Amino acid sequence: MNGLQKMVGVLLLLIFSAEISAAPRAWLDRNQINQGDTVTLNIESDNKDAPDFTVLQADFALTGQSSQTQTTISNGSVSTRTLWAVALEPRKTGVLSIPAIRVGNESTAPLALTVSSAPVGLQAQGQDVFLEVQVDSKAPYVGEAVIYTLRLNYAITLLDGDLDTPQIDGADFRRIGDDASYQRMIAGRRYQTLERHFVMSPERSGELILSAPRFRGRTLAGLRDSIVGGARAISAMGESLTLDVRPQPAQAATPWFPAHSLKMERSQPDADTHVGEPVSVELRMQVEGALVTQVPELSISEVPGLRVFPDVAKVSERLIDGVLHAEVSRRFALVASRAGTIQVPAMQVGWWNTVENKPELAKVAGFTLQVAAAIDSQSSLADSTNAVAALPPTLREPVADASQLWRWQLFSAMLLLLWLATLALALRRGALRGPPRKIVDAARTSGEDGERALRRALANDDLAGVDSALRRIADGQLLDALLDDPAQREAVAMLHAALWGQGDRAAARAALRNAFAGGVRLRAAAAESQGDEPLPPLYPR
Repeated sequence: MNGLQKMVGVLLLLIFSAEISAAPRAWLDRNQINQGDTVTLNIESDNKDAPDFTVLQADFALTGQSSQTQTTISNGSVSTRTLWAVALEPRKTGVLSIPAIRVGNESTAPLALTVSSAPVGLQAQGQDVFLEVQVDSKAPYVGEAVIYTLRLNYAITLLDGDLDTPQIDGADFRRIGDDASYQRMIAGRRYQTLERHFVMSPERSGELILSAPRFRGRTLAGLRDSIVGGARAISAMGESLTLDVRPQPAQAATPWFPAHSLKMERSQPDADTHVGEPVSVELRMQVEGALVTQVPELSISEVPGLRVFPDVAKVSERLIDGVLHAEVSRRFALVASRAGTIQVPAMQVGWWNTVENKPELAKVAGFTLQVAAAIDSQSSLADSTNAVAALPPTLREPVADASQLWRWQLFSAMLLLLWLATLALALRRGALRGPPRKIVDAARTSGEDGERALRRALANDDLAGVDSALRRIADGQLLDALLDDPAQREAVAMLHAALWGQGDRAAARAALRNAFAGGVRLRAAAAESQGDEPLPPLYPR
């Protein structure tokens, strides 16, 4: 009897325990979804321990979790139950198993979810959210700029969201331009559209796969939706694309430059100049269907008797009506070293027309410079000899008419008075005693600042900084005329070739470090003073 009482007590205890501790319950808000959609898994339990969702990570991406606890008092007893919700995004299609999930010492029952492939043309089926993708060419050339357009269409209120761009192996891919937002009617339903553009350049020929883009977001939760962060998760997947990238044609020019169209022009320079005077010329190139980094470098060839000093190129890149526009402009200072006629050759760029699939040659005509001898800036009316020599021949010949002699005597007296006044003014201002101390100090300070900047730029291997420091030291004058060391002049030439031409940047750095290790060595006349005769400026002002 005693054993029977014990058995009854155990049964009553088990029954009571089952009443107060029910097993955790799990369910899905949907049993069938499309790839790219999310489904919410709900678990309800009176156990205080949180469910172990790590077993789901093999087949699902967990995109959001939340929990809510409810306490109930009935007939003097207190019960507490917790609802956990997690948003799951399937990693593959098919019938996926949601295994039993442990909650404390208990487990939920396993579930099944059917995941179908995302249908094409979701807009025809009245979807709340769908993605569209478009490229301007499905058979581009290697290196050609391709515009990839992605449109997010939604007919519901979105609280937030993330738009994942496709992953591309074998192409440079980046965003370009600003987003556009507008409304449109699709299949009788009004959608808000967010349009985003990307530009990519295939790095090799052959098949190029663009993976499907994906959107994940949240919208307002309905009454039938479970809570995930106070809102309902929503997602959409676009279409993957495959491009057939064509190789560079054999008849294409080198360097390879594919584009839709190209226009090249130059400014009209002043054909008449003097030795040592800079002539400014600007080249401009406007290209459609190419990245600004692909545009060939603009240059003007040097010819005997003419030096070319290029400025830094100005570049811009814009997307206009879905077409990529690149523009490059560059100024050049041409300085003649001899008098006479100098013929500047034509400038041309070879490119490949991707619209008509043929090679093209953009060209601007050359021009002729008529170079006169250098202007003698030392001539002055204060020099009496030069002043008399500058007079017309009739004033230097004997005057036969005595009645006009007083006019020449009056003119000579005025010239003498003018010379004496100029001399007195110069003495008063101290012009003949050298420049004021303040100006000398300022010039020396400027040179010292330039040398400090030069040392810093050389230590950092900053070629642009070296160029800037040398310009500060030159103070608008020609470095070739200022530098006394041939090695330094050669290093500067290598610097300009590396910055603006096809020069070797590493060799330029090494030459600059060796040449300027002991500082800047200026010619004696240049170090003491800038001289009475101004040197031609390094760049046109």
